[in-house]
Amino acid sequence: MVILFNTYRSLKSGTNSYPPGWIGSILMFLCLAPCLWFGGCTKQDTPKVPILTKLSGNALGTTWMVQVLTDKTFEKVKLQKDIVQNLEAADKIFSHWRPDSELFQFNANPTTNDTVVHPQLHNLLKHAQWMHRETDGAFDPTLGALVNLWGFGPEGKTRSSVPTEQQIEDVQKIIGLENLEISQNGNIRKKVSALQLDLSGSAKGEIIDQICNLLDRLNFHNFLVEIGGEVRAQGKGRNGNGWIVGLETGGSREIDLISVPLRNYAVATSGTYRLKKTNPNSTRNASHLLNPKTGYPVVHNLIAVNTFAPTARDADAWATALMIMGLEKGMQQAEEMDLVARFCELKDGITCIYSSTSYQRLFSAKNNL
Repeated sequence: MVILFNTYRSLKSGTNSYPPGWIGSILMFLCLAPCLWFGGCTKQDTPKVPILTKLSGNALGTTWMVQVLTDKTFEKVKLQKDIVQNLEAADKIFSHWRPDSELFQFNANPTTNDTVVHPQLHNLLKHAQWMHRETDGAFDPTLGALVNLWGFGPEGKTRSSVPTEQQIEDVQKIIGLENLEISQNGNIRKKVSALQLDLSGSAKGEIIDQICNLLDRLNFHNFLVEIGGEVRAQGKGRNGNGWIVGLETGGSREIDLISVPLRNYAVATSGTYRLKKTNPNSTRNASHLLNPKTGYPVVHNLIAVNTFAPTARDADAWATALMIMGLEKGMQQAEEMDLVARFCELKDGITCIYSSTSYQRLFSAKNNL
């Protein structure tokens, strides 16, 4: 500014010379310019404060919650409606409980002909097929008939009974992925007409991922989605270090939860404490977690497994598989696959915690995790 103004010199005297009116204009500009500059910066630099919005409801036979942290304006009612519609649509595909769902109707159909199914169902079955292979059969989506037999499925007449050895042997003959053909063209086919599918080991995680995809399409970048205790978090959370979530250890009290930060990751918990029934033929209750190789509920001392993965579908499936495997085989699998996993075993009334190398690397030991 000074250099520019010094170029205006009087031709007669060689000194700086400015017309009186122009001087006034310059002085006014010099006075106003800082005000305009500071005023503009104040308006542009004022950050919007992100607001936490919580949405919740009931679906899939359990509860759900979505937390969104954002500084942008959006219609809360519309977002709630979009989420509910997505949950309802997914339930009508994956549920083996509701008669109008694709999975229920496939189970009810005794035909062994090719069946065209929804692409999402076909995709989840392909994932289940991969999990079955990676876990040497511990994860098996064809357990539907066995789950019904033990009274943990939609079949009501077996709720209060325990199956006989002969009944278990008979059902074991029809379960197994070798009895289900999953075609590349999107079709599936029963090779045994009595085959029943149960995708509860990964469907909840799949639906969580779908809700996360919905939020991402709506340009939300900092959120948490939880369905029935399984969680996937995106973004930095409220304090910049991730969303704080509680890991279940098999206890029912709040103090039994261990808090960890979750950022761009999912966590699922599988446990024998969640659903069980009295078994007069055993010293322990019958868990809903059934071993596809034996036809019986798991009998080891693991009470919970927490598994982490980039997607909720993987976290859900691995938690189920590792829980069925038990501590020794489950830990071996976790180390071989570099899985982030935490095992909770009950010994003489005391819960002992074991964790994979990846878990120890990801979470600080100072938090006693």
